[in-house]
Parts: sequence; structure tokens; C-alpha cells
Amino acid sequence: MVLTTSLAGRVRNTSLPKSHALLPLLEAVVNSIQAIDARPGDEVEPSRISVRVHRDAQAEFDFGPAGPGRAPMKPIVGFTVEDNGVGFTPENMTSFETLDSDYKSGIGCRGVGRLLWLKAFDRVSIRSAYRDKDGKLQGRQFKFSIEREVEHDGDPDGLIRTGAVVSLDGFRKAFQQTAPKGVDAIAREVFEHCIWYFLRPGGAPEMTVADDDESVSLTDLMDEFV
Repeated sequence: MVLTTSLAGRVRNTSLPKSHALLPLLEAVVNSIQAIDARPGDEVEPSRISVRVHRDAQAEFDFGPAGPGRAPMKPIVGFTVEDNGVGFTPENMTSFETLDSDYKSGIGCRGVGRLLWLKAFDRVSIRSAYRDKDGKLQGRQFKFSIEREVEHDGDPDGLIRTGAVVSLDGFRKAFQQTAPKGVDAIAREVFEHCIWYFLRPGGAPEMTVADDDESVSLTDLMDEFV
């Protein structure tokens, strides 16, 4: 007898407190760091991770808690995390499609990050490039949602290097309302979650968090911390 698993059921039973509304984003950033760590030793391109905050251009300004000098901001509707790591290789893709995969258990991964994505966001879109066993650049793109699970979306074009772009779209209102609003606050939460990577030998990739009006370098936050 073959046991089947319900993605909707797994997401429903996955805990994500409202006070940890950015945890799905933080999981995506850690995935990017691990993808960069897996790059070949002869890779010369500097490692980079870019987090983009997307706001609802049509919505009313979110004033949030009253405070002196606080500028109103549009509500956050999603995030994009882009890296130049190894990309969604066949092994990474198989692991992604396997709930409770232990593929990266050796580096502390529990395999619940993508469940947290669907807990807080309506859908996820991924575009990636990787090198096959012959060293040729290959690409894949797919969508991920509770309703349609993993939905492959053809082959991406215009690929020039390995890496991945993960788009978390449709930030659910219950989490949107409790998440930090400003770029600086979001950047600091990412930094605090990833501080071990900054303190380890070799440090962390160059990381930025930005929206249309502001950009924060986590390297600068590390300098402040030190």
C-alpha cells in the first residue's frame, strides 16, 4: 500500500505564529546562502543575494502605529529573493518536490521552508539556472501553490549564469499586518536571523534589502554590529 501526502493538509498543520510573519522570507534567504555555499570552489563571481520588497501601488497608505517622523508606507504584497548560487539542480528539484525530504538534513534543514511559504503567501514562482553534468547551462521555472502544487512553467530564456529568483506573492493579510513594514526593520530581521553566517569563517554573501525608495546593505549592518 502506498501512502499519499496532502500538501494542503501539511500546510494547514504547519505552525507559523503571526509574530514570526517574516519567517518564510528568512527561510528563502537561508536557502540562497546554502545555494551559494554549494558553488564550485573555482567560482570567481562574487556571491550576492538581493531581497526586493514589493508594495501594493493601488492600496491606501499604511500608517501603522503612530510615531514621530514615521512616513506612511504602502502595504507589502510580496518579496523576491535572487541569488547567484548553484540553482535548482535536478537533486535540489527532487528534494523540493519531496515533502519531508532529508536531502539537506546534514546542514540543519528540516524541509518545512516551502510549507511556510504557502502558509503566508498565496503562491510562489521560481526561475532558476544550473549547470548539468556536462557543464552546460540549463534552466527551469515553475509555480508552487496549494491548489496546483508544483506546476512547471516551461523553460526560461535569457539565462547567463546559475542562480535562482524566488518570488513570494500574495502576502496574506493576517501576516502582512504583523510583519515589519520598513526596509530597515526587515533588513535587521534578516541580519539577526542569518548572523551566524556573517560570523563564520569566510562570512556571508553580499546581501541587500530594498524597495523602490530605500536600500539597506547587510554588510553595513554587520559593520555596525562589530
